[in-house]
Amino acid sequence: MLMLENLKVLDLTNNIAGPVCAAMLGDHGAEVIHIEKPVYGDDCRNFSPMIDGVSTTHLNVNRNKKSVVLNLKDSQSIEAIKRHIEDSDVFIESSRPGVMKRLGLDYQIVKSINPRIIYCSISAYGQHGPYAERAGYDVIAQGFSGLMYYTGEEDGGPTKCGIAVGDFVGALNAFGSIVLALYHRQMSGSGQYIDIALTRSLLWMTGNFDYVYTGVRRKRTGNHDASLCPYGIFSNKKGESIVIGAVNVALWQKLCRAMGREDLMEDSRFVTNDNRVKNAPEVIAAIENWLDGLGSVEEAAGILNRFGVPNTKVNSMEDILRDPHVMEEKWIREIPVHQSITSIKGLLAPVGIAEFSDAETVTRCAPALGEHTEEFFRHGQTVDART
Repeated sequence: MLMLENLKVLDLTNNIAGPVCAAMLGDHGAEVIHIEKPVYGDDCRNFSPMIDGVSTTHLNVNRNKKSVVLNLKDSQSIEAIKRHIEDSDVFIESSRPGVMKRLGLDYQIVKSINPRIIYCSISAYGQHGPYAERAGYDVIAQGFSGLMYYTGEEDGGPTKCGIAVGDFVGALNAFGSIVLALYHRQMSGSGQYIDIALTRSLLWMTGNFDYVYTGVRRKRTGNHDASLCPYGIFSNKKGESIVIGAVNVALWQKLCRAMGREDLMEDSRFVTNDNRVKNAPEVIAAIENWLDGLGSVEEAAGILNRFGVPNTKVNSMEDILRDPHVMEEKWIREIPVHQSITSIKGLLAPVGIAEFSDAETVTRCAPALGEHTEEFFRHGQTVDART
């Protein structure tokens, strides 16, 4: 059973956040029609790396979709979209605020055509306020939200996250909001307007209001945490690294026993988390001295696991692809693609319903640019687009 089967989604988004949200709806059975611009299509079709001329980003974020190429400045294209709006359930767009209104596809117009539709706008700063019309990407959201400010070494500058965290958090927020609105529609019969701002999503995730509460400005702390200790990355003299988190009394005591340092358990400097934060350099030194006395971080991880201390080796993607837990849980699967590539290893979105019930997911190839354009224009005239 596909939980969103018979749901029709018009995806007028670009880049990462919107396309990922729409792909997640497609994972659960929705028919997703991706409207792309002429010649180049969705920007992510040109994101590196490429396999046989096809972007791996595109293969991931535009799976389970139909591709329709439209010039949105053309009145016939707008009329074709409006015919599809009549029987669509969800409309997702990621243009700058004001663009959809100029095109005649803003929420008020779409709602007048289909009062039950769920309309979701995804943008950098949201639909209102002095910054609403500013352009923005994931990296802009990282900078605005404070996430970048608090990331990096104490004596260095701000550092961007290694992945597009703002886009993916925004996509998850949009997905959850759409599903919530669909439930509301089931109860009330009415549609909903959703406003997702990447900057707000990361601001919520950063959640750092220490200055508001205490008047003390938090500093960057590199590989360790400003509020928790031990809670970070620890390295041995070989340059190998392991992540350890032992922030409550019980876990701290387990860590001390694992290291053979029971003397630290009753030391007043280290008994509680707040005291360990004040004396973090001594805690870090004790742990890294212990690591230096072992053969490898894998040996350390084995000891910590026996004592029940949360930890992990810092994995590369090569490590992940060999990891027995990842493989058994099927977090990474062979997924179909297109053209000369038969399949590729991919990650499904972390919505785990299908793993624990009779619900299913589906993974279909990302479409070639404009593959379904002719079919799209026939809708509402002679042939239904659902084939």
